[in-house]
Amino acid sequence: MTYLLQGQILSFGSQVNGVLRLGKNDHDYRFGNQLIWNNWITAKLLNSFSVSGRIEAKTVGKIDGCYADLNPMMVTTANTQNQGGKYINSAFGANFYIPQGRLKNVRIGVEYAFPLYQDLNGIQLKNDDSWTLGLQYSFH
Repeated sequence: MTYLLQGQILSFGSQVNGVLRLGKNDHDYRFGNQLIWNNWITAKLLNSFSVSGRIEAKTVGKIDGCYADLNPMMVTTANTQNQGGKYINSAFGANFYIPQGRLKNVRIGVEYAFPLYQDLNGIQLKNDDSWTLGLQYSFH
């Protein structure tokens, strides 16, 4: 479910997204359920340039069941208790839109994301900072 409020200069959005896993696979396990709440604000600085900020809250459940061929005593990632957790992430980004010329209708987006809070289940690696670069073409 997404809510979007868009003005001439500022826009705001909020989105709730989830994954509810039903049943188990052929190896008698299923990944944990997920619930994600994303909120963002964007400011249009020029006709072809905008900046954004985003905050995301996410919860990921543990794996239910286990794959019999994996030995959790040998590898910590095979232990289903070492999966999932609660996360709060933040990000800042910029979008460049090319309105004319050879690259008309091309949008280039870049976003830098970083964790604010992580409460992980069991023994697992924490998330780190990340960069996302996107290229989009729109047809009119």
